[in-house]
Amino acid sequence: MRKPLFFLVLLLSLLGAWIAGCSQGDRPELAEATGTITLDGKPLAGATVLFRPSEGGRPSRGFTDDSGRYELTYIRDIKGAQLGSHQVIITTATEQQPEERLPGRYNQATTLTAEVQAGSGSHDFELSSR
Repeated sequence: MRKPLFFLVLLLSLLGAWIAGCSQGDRPELAEATGTITLDGKPLAGATVLFRPSEGGRPSRGFTDDSGRYELTYIRDIKGAQLGSHQVIITTATEQQPEERLPGRYNQATTLTAEVQAGSGSHDFELSSR
């Protein structure tokens, strides 16, 4: 029962950020943000990666490919993430596959963070199922 509530909150957060971003004429400074995510040493395919700015603002998101690589998108076809500190959420659950394969410390109660700096940067995460 908690998983549907988590996804509803995540969806509403993304929707709210998208609506707020559509009404803003000025875009914050962005930097390219890519990386690789592994789970127990193996590439994690099909995961959603969300960088939520600690100081507020629009989150950026990406999806891992078969090799665990992702590239963040700020909005529509604009790549990157807002500069600064971010809380990072990684989830494998989707509307079609609601069963989460990752421990809550990577999504519902995330302990992951990243610092996005000017220029391009790689943010790799080595996750453990234990």
